[in-house]
Amino acid sequence: MTTFFPAKWFLTSKYSLMFVKRTKWSYDLDSLLVTLEQVQTRLWSDMWERSGDGSTQTCLQKNPKSSLDPYTDGAGTFRDTDKVETDYTMLNEVYGGTIFDRVIRDVNGVRARLMTKKMHSTYSVHSDKTPRYHLALITNPNAYFIFPTLNEIMHIPADGYVYEVDTTLPHSFANCGPDRTHLVISKGAHHDNEIQNIQN
Repeated sequence: MTTFFPAKWFLTSKYSLMFVKRTKWSYDLDSLLVTLEQVQTRLWSDMWERSGDGSTQTCLQKNPKSSLDPYTDGAGTFRDTDKVETDYTMLNEVYGGTIFDRVIRDVNGVRARLMTKKMHSTYSVHSDKTPRYHLALITNPNAYFIFPTLNEIMHIPADGYVYEVDTTLPHSFANCGPDRTHLVISKGAHHDNEIQNIQN
């Protein structure tokens, strides 16, 4: 039988370090939100990929060798394609000089995306090829990662910290509240000492 604990428990327990880690990187949330608002005014509707449930995502990085739309080519699933995440390294011009540019460079990440999960929607259970960095921009207390093989759920707060999530494990995401927006970055090269002990 699955037991669900308050999401805060997973961000303060030793067990949580198995699949979610708060990194050393933190940013001013107000600055992040101002930048998000500014960027959104510069993106046309066709620069966002929209899924069947109304969720949207747009790419901050592009594959310089691809002739496809740089704002949507890296969006969506890469399953059953020949796309490689580490090819998506070049920043799209809209984001140059922004705080998002700084975040991507700090974590040395690839295939960065702004992802909005619509209210009352979920993903199928799946596993990613690499872990993901998540920086919550707009969220609600009822937005949860679900790890069915671990019988665990967790919530990433909008506290300005980047969290590393082991999405190579089977997982889903359920947004049981209003729309949720995260900056999501695929993990590139390893950083030494990037993880904080979140009990300190």
